[in-house]
Amino acid sequence: MFTLGKRTALAVAIASAVGGYSQAVQAQDNNAESDVEVITVTGMLSSLKSSMLDKKESNVVSDGIAAEDLGKFPDLNVAESLQRITGVSIDRSGGEGQQVTVRGFGPQFNTVLVNGRQIANDSAGREFNFDVIAADQITGAEIYKTSTSNLQEGGIGGTINVSTAKPFDYEGLQLVGSVKGVYESLSEETSPAASFLVSNTFADDRFGALLAVSYSERDVQINRIETAGWRGGQTISNSRDGVLYTNAYIPRNWDQIVDEQERTRTNASVVFQYAPTDEVTITVDGFVSKFEVESQVTDLASWFEPDRVGSATIDPATGTLTSFTQDVGLSVSSGDPATDFVSHTRNSRDVTNDGFGLNVEWDINEAFDATFDISHSTAENDRAGRDRFNVVGIINSYAFDGTGGTPTVTHDGFGGDTLPDPSLARLHYNEKGNQFSDEDEITEFKADFEYTPDSDVFESARFGIYHQEREKKSFQIFGNQCQFCGYGTAAPLDVIDFRPFQAENYFSGLIDTFYTYDGDAYVDYLADQGFPIEPTLQNNRYTVEEEITAIYADFTFGFELEDMPVTVNLGARYSETDVDADAVQSDIINVVPTTDQTLFANVFGPAQDITESGSYSNLLPSLNVKLELQDDMVLRFAAYESLTRPTLSQLSPATTFNEPRRQNLTAQGGNPGLKPFTSENWDISYEWYYGDASLFSFAFFHKEVDDFIITRTGEETYTMTDRTPPDFACEGENCTDADELSGSQEVYTVTRPQNAEEITVTGFEIALTHIFENGFGFTANATVVDSDQELGDDQSQAFALEGLGDSQNLIGFYEADNWQARIAFNNREGFLRVVDNGFNGEPVNTKTFGQWDVSASYDINENISVFFEGINITEEELEQYGRFANQVYNIEDNGSRYAIGVRGKF
Repeated sequence: MFTLGKRTALAVAIASAVGGYSQAVQAQDNNAESDVEVITVTGMLSSLKSSMLDKKESNVVSDGIAAEDLGKFPDLNVAESLQRITGVSIDRSGGEGQQVTVRGFGPQFNTVLVNGRQIANDSAGREFNFDVIAADQITGAEIYKTSTSNLQEGGIGGTINVSTAKPFDYEGLQLVGSVKGVYESLSEETSPAASFLVSNTFADDRFGALLAVSYSERDVQINRIETAGWRGGQTISNSRDGVLYTNAYIPRNWDQIVDEQERTRTNASVVFQYAPTDEVTITVDGFVSKFEVESQVTDLASWFEPDRVGSATIDPATGTLTSFTQDVGLSVSSGDPATDFVSHTRNSRDVTNDGFGLNVEWDINEAFDATFDISHSTAENDRAGRDRFNVVGIINSYAFDGTGGTPTVTHDGFGGDTLPDPSLARLHYNEKGNQFSDEDEITEFKADFEYTPDSDVFESARFGIYHQEREKKSFQIFGNQCQFCGYGTAAPLDVIDFRPFQAENYFSGLIDTFYTYDGDAYVDYLADQGFPIEPTLQNNRYTVEEEITAIYADFTFGFELEDMPVTVNLGARYSETDVDADAVQSDIINVVPTTDQTLFANVFGPAQDITESGSYSNLLPSLNVKLELQDDMVLRFAAYESLTRPTLSQLSPATTFNEPRRQNLTAQGGNPGLKPFTSENWDISYEWYYGDASLFSFAFFHKEVDDFIITRTGEETYTMTDRTPPDFACEGENCTDADELSGSQEVYTVTRPQNAEEITVTGFEIALTHIFENGFGFTANATVVDSDQELGDDQSQAFALEGLGDSQNLIGFYEADNWQARIAFNNREGFLRVVDNGFNGEPVNTKTFGQWDVSASYDINENISVFFEGINITEEELEQYGRFANQVYNIEDNGSRYAIGVRGKF
């Protein structure tokens, strides 16, 4: 235990820096006094009390979570802790929490700050990937669900501020470390993880330094089956029987995937603080994060075509094929079906985040404070040109059966340990690249001022200026080799190490033994044959620069209404946004068939430079009223306007043309003319703090969002200016003169974002935390959201809010003597994942997913504790489907993971 002095604000002392730097702290505790002595205790109940105090003292509707102790965040992953908060749900990657949805608004609608700063991210959009941050270095997180003028604009859903440790938060020497082993149930591998933090203050607490380092490995196996989308409006037929069905849905393909990943995460941060006087505190900090995912995918794949269906059954209500065959020997234009063995590394990541900042807090006098902050951060996912995709196949018949629970696909010659003759294997498609490298760079400057007059009513005035410069780059290095496409050349079995593969712990009822090979050796073989894959920089790259300048001011008043304290915060934020987008683009000028006539290749014209620019300004007023009905009851009302800007990738003028297949010419691109989302909001919240750490709360919210951006797929026509066919494209009477072909047109299915009409979202949150005298307690909360826009049964009604869905949490815990234990259930009701799958304009829906997690710890003494953690202990699977529930899109099994470790603090 220790005493904190004048330099640390009340909210920071109690919550172990939950609020970050002072500009973020002010938003959660506008009335904090700086000259308060606080005794800090540790433990699970302490964490709950800290979060509740922050919530009660805040002038906005907010929730938070605090570390139980330094280096002891309550989950293996920050996002997984955030999902326990009312109104918050998450998306996962490899079983880890990755992105956060608040009140039904997806990751792109939420502003994520680290210590009050926005940092660069490795995604193509604005959404922040929490899996790059080690939980061991986090001291807390706060979610602001309503807005005040000093909060950065950008989050219609909410603003999330994640805090890391600083030396002035603690007194003297602090040494914290942990070591654990993490076991994965699917890979059956155990991997190490460790963290270390040292903090100290010197020179009568005038100087402080902190170093935190963490390292973790995961040997992950992800089992997945997917169809990649269903094609509607299809004529199901074959050359033998003619037309079987019209206007039917058929899946594009079927993949049985085993993704074996090696995940390595390294985080390091350093913080120096100096207080030359009692009135000035200077903080200099820096961080670096390295997150590497080495993925090796082994895939048993099937491609479906509607004109080679031998037999089929259909659901007449939805037009969905529930079972069908793909038969060899029907002599159709799409060719014979093939059982494909795919090997690729497309799911790999190589992410580097780094940044530094300088913060100065200055108590100018008793009534006037100032905070200055400058920061710079970069992020890069460096995968362009490094990943490969290979296909070897056997001409073969197979059958899809979706009449039961999980669909199955049976292939001729496969069953149990039986496999077809490997000599039937034939070479097919190869590529290198396909992934984009994304680079992000953010520079911020903030100056915040607060005036606290000697007045009983006028409590404070805040004002400030904010400036951000951001640059997002994206480019692709890609190449393919289709000399052997079409299954015409026997595979060199020994050269590529063609061998049986056993999918361990795979879905019951599906083929789990098939073939695989060395994809790198396959690429080398092509080069030895004189057909190297030569990835080149593609002419679909872009750079988007965004410059934001904002000023704000707000005023806080306090008075009594019938002996009830009232706090009113009234303010506005004005921002100007300038965007410059530059792209290099090559137009499509021809589509030529490969030697087997079933695949095609794009031919591009010369590169062209494209430049687009735009600007807009927004005035965002806000009103927050807090009424203390009695000492333990708070009623709040908020009315405010907010915005979310288009993602920088959506603003790109570049278009990417996908590798074409017969009757499947697709592309995707951006839209520089997009306007930002804007929303008018109001909230009502009631909070009853009826015990030492017990709370009941209820909140109702309403949002009207204009210029809603959705992704839609439509037809775009491109003129082919180079229609000279290759020698193999025509024979005899089928040959067409090149002059006749020049100027002909191809229709592409192109996916682009666009502004749509208004959408209204309403919902409510209810939460209860209760502590019993015997050390037991529980937290239960639920969020219910609804929208006036729903997805229809056809593409003309494809406008709805992605990610909108109800969620619930139930957490039971126990803390007494040296023991702590917790069991948590998080449930996210079914929701619309995306309106447009990016393939043919069809939606993707996610089914209800509930996950059980457990944790326990025992304090051996004051310094050493042992702990156990279990994630998804019932091994629930994530399921997605298309427009209708019988259109399976994706089923993913991440298994469960367990950790056992020891933690020390000295």
